[in-house]
Amino acid sequence: MQPRPTASELLATVAQVLDEEIVPALSGPAQHHARVAASLVAIVERELRLAPAAAEREREITGRLLGEDIDADRDLVDARAELARRLRAGLADGDDGTVWTALMECVRDDLSVSKPGHDAWDGD
Repeated sequence: MQPRPTASELLATVAQVLDEEIVPALSGPAQHHARVAASLVAIVERELRLAPAAAEREREITGRLLGEDIDADRDLVDARAELARRLRAGLADGDDGTVWTALMECVRDDLSVSKPGHDAWDGD
């Protein structure tokens, strides 16, 4: 384990400095570039912090939908591709909402990294 500050904590600090000190001190294109940089650093920080648990949840959800065990040795990208293939082939036809709910859990995890606040949408 890495001693503190962790990479995630360092990135959070960089994002905060960019957002609170650098962006307001700039104008025009430079301000926009600094705002984009702050956003990207914040996304990477959240990915480092949240992605491991999200990937584990996605493995469980994808495995449940496929009726298979998606362990850490299996590539999650391959499991997603298989799930997409089965969905196109009718896996969710006549579904009672179980598949939608499961997929929304994965989407919420992705949004919690890329666009926090948008992960609270409940489909209504």
